Amino acid sequence: MRLTRYPIFHLSPWLRRLSIGLMVALTSQIYLSLWAEGFRVSASVILYPILLITMMRDSHRPDTGLTTGLCVLLLRVAIDLAGGMALTHALSIEYPGGVFYLCYELLLCLLVRDRRTIPPLRLWSVLLLCDFLSNVLNLWLSSRSTAPDGLLPLAGLALGRSLAACAILWAGRGYRQLLLRTEHEHRYRRLFLMTANLKTELYFLKKDSEDIEGVMSHAYQLYERLEKEPSSGDLTALALSIARDVHEIKKDNLRIIRGLEEDVAEAYDHEAMALSDLLDILEVSTRQFLGEQRAEVRLECRCAQDFPVREHYRLLSILKNLVTNAVEAIQSDRNRGTVQVEARTEGDRLHLTVSDDGPGIPPRAMKMLFQVGYSTKFSEATGDISRGVGLPAVQYIVEELEGSILVEPRPGRGAVFHVELPLGAVTGGERM
Repeated sequence: MRLTRYPIFHLSPWLRRLSIGLMVALTSQIYLSLWAEGFRVSASVILYPILLITMMRDSHRPDTGLTTGLCVLLLRVAIDLAGGMALTHALSIEYPGGVFYLCYELLLCLLVRDRRTIPPLRLWSVLLLCDFLSNVLNLWLSSRSTAPDGLLPLAGLALGRSLAACAILWAGRGYRQLLLRTEHEHRYRRLFLMTANLKTELYFLKKDSEDIEGVMSHAYQLYERLEKEPSSGDLTALALSIARDVHEIKKDNLRIIRGLEEDVAEAYDHEAMALSDLLDILEVSTRQFLGEQRAEVRLECRCAQDFPVREHYRLLSILKNLVTNAVEAIQSDRNRGTVQVEARTEGDRLHLTVSDDGPGIPPRAMKMLFQVGYSTKFSEATGDISRGVGLPAVQYIVEELEGSILVEPRPGRGAVFHVELPLGAVTGGERM
């Protein structure tokens, strides 16, 4: 989710002041006339502080109050003139309303130095005081007296309007924080999944390095053997050239591995994650994958006991590869089914079970199931074949954690993968 700012916030300060003035002037026409001619109780006084706090957060002078007061005065006088009132009379009864908005922001500037960081309760007390004192001045200019029953009605009016304004501001702030939190969680999931995938791919890069080391060693052994043959000068040079080229490839491969390890080494490696949160990330990523594939596959995750997980990347890689393998198996059959993930503990062991109701695993595929490059998944539409690295990666990670993996092929009835891991290796000694 991407957060965007409204276009009005990109306006220059004076255009924002003018926009506030026009909005307040228009909403000020929704009012009740009380106590004196020209004294109006309008809804604009709820909107006005909201606009001052949100649109003019960096303001330290009452320029907006002056602009708003003039806009309110001009609009009201124009309406009075259109109704047949004399100009001098219209000005005399309407100018207190304009002074109200100027006084309001003047008090706000004096009482609040930073509108961005003011605490909620202090903001409410400041708005209450600004509303009340500005109302007192407005009523005094309109009637040269205070309210008929004293200042209590004005205080009640200020209390209600300031509470309404603060409630709207707090609700808006809470909504923005919710959006930021949602965006943060979305980015965290993406980063976590990307890091988990990179860590899985690092296994194959490291395995390639071992293979490259073997090729280089054989090429150099060939060079040494050919060097002893007097008539093999060209072949000896070729063998040495191959050994050197393979050595350069090995160095480039190691640079890539080191670079990837540095990029992912600091990303949450030392933080524990609740197992339930990890399963939630698995569900979200799987739903996104299923949406892209337009597959009617349902994923069900069950967690018998929640506990902190240190090896969260490895655990997610295990589950994600097994779930992806199950989903692809269902897609290759009838494109509709269910994948179930269950996590439970027994003593000092963690048991993970991933089952599906797909076509199962044919007997001839069982011997090759965990070999790199072997895959039974082929797309007739695109001609693409799976890389065949998911299950080998699972086996490698499980073995690294000193665990075991068993498969129930169940041809025609789906497949079940059982992973058993030492609980201490997964939690890293975290308390359960």
